[in-house]
Amino acid sequence: MQSFPLPSVFEALHLVMRNFPDQFTEESKLEVEALLEHCLHGLEKSSEKFLGTLFIKAIRKHIGPSVSDENIYLRAFEVPQIELFNFLIKEFPFVREAQSLVNRSIAQLARGHKEVLVLDIGIGLGVQMQHLLKELAAVDSLQRVVLVGIEPFKDALDECARQLENGSYPFLFEFHPLCAFVEQFDFELLKPLREAVSGPLIVNESLALHHIKFLADRHKVIQKVRALDPLAFFLTEPNVDHYEPDFVRRFQNCYNHFFHIFQVIDQLPAGSREKNGLKLFFGREIEDIIGGKDFDRSEKHEPAFRWVEKLKVAGFSMVNRYVGLPDELGCGIDVRYNPLVEGIDFKVGNETVVSILQAACAQE
Repeated sequence: MQSFPLPSVFEALHLVMRNFPDQFTEESKLEVEALLEHCLHGLEKSSEKFLGTLFIKAIRKHIGPSVSDENIYLRAFEVPQIELFNFLIKEFPFVREAQSLVNRSIAQLARGHKEVLVLDIGIGLGVQMQHLLKELAAVDSLQRVVLVGIEPFKDALDECARQLENGSYPFLFEFHPLCAFVEQFDFELLKPLREAVSGPLIVNESLALHHIKFLADRHKVIQKVRALDPLAFFLTEPNVDHYEPDFVRRFQNCYNHFFHIFQVIDQLPAGSREKNGLKLFFGREIEDIIGGKDFDRSEKHEPAFRWVEKLKVAGFSMVNRYVGLPDELGCGIDVRYNPLVEGIDFKVGNETVVSILQAACAQE
């Protein structure tokens, strides 16, 4: 009797996803449950099975469980949100090193100026800005730093303000917290502040703009930033197409993206508790990308070249003024300049996980 090799988790998932949603039958649901049972057996030792479980969890959001409840198993890997956030900022190299590279580049642009205005879109708890202020403290010429932080969540913004205002700086420091979704924010409010600062405006966003749901709003935000005439506009975004409307292609993009992220997590100098907690954290993004309906999804990442297109349409040009590219990050991550988008790619194998773009106002 001829025997056939069992399909990989990805191959089995792909067969399931091809039926979603129009051709999902009772037989398909049984296949999902069988695959879930396979993935749950030893998922803590296999990133492929852990990832497969997270995808099944996302798809079952629509079709409903029929046998097992994977949440019972996944609950064992939960880590408190604040602990996980601190680990993500301090230990996850994509976030830590991308923000450090941007901060060094901003500090270099500030040299020779007495004043600088920094606008941070999606400032969150202000961790990147705390580190930036330390970089700016080494810029001898600076006498005044004005920071504007736009953030839709008041609790995060309040904590950010407490942290920043309790700092000690060698320059006059002003923080202007603005609680708003950036696509709804009136950028005209910034013009008086822009005129009151003699030095340049530098704009930063890190993992924020992809939360804007509609393409037209993304274009509008970038155009409004351009109208402020910044010296530089830094964008740090995942380099993957989760805006893709075709479900199967979006699944393929999503699986490949997080498969490579999980490979990096497996190589982190951390215990299994932190690693599995971090994987579960990314499971929330997978659930949004795969399990969410298109009109209410928030993790709508786009490839770097599409952000470049938006920047150029708005009147920006791409520039290569990055300072201090890391030589070696470990964990299988390669950092390199990509001339096609004129930005910095953080790659794992052939997958570009995160890209950094730097734009300047194009000459009229």
